[in-house]
Amino acid sequence: MNRDLHTRFGRDITGLPALRQQGEQEFAARANELSAFMRERDRAPEAAAAHDAAEARLGSWLDGQRAADRRGRLSPHRADALQGVLGRGWSSAR
Repeated sequence: MNRDLHTRFGRDITGLPALRQQGEQEFAARANELSAFMRERDRAPEAAAAHDAAEARLGSWLDGQRAADRRGRLSPHRADALQGVLGRGWSSAR
């Protein structure tokens, strides 16, 4: 069974909603937030050790981008954009 069909059946059986794919405008907005955060605080946001709700949300988003990259599901364009903000090794940085 192919991966898409497996995922669809799994969602039908469990009743879980389909994962929403993030659009380019939303990605660009988060990348801009990340860039501003890095300029202001000189560090990457952390979801688990956040100092405020905005950092927690941005850190969680960044964790999701890293997970997508590890699974090979992050486009080269997005990976390049994140590397431009965070530098080399951004996907393994923690």
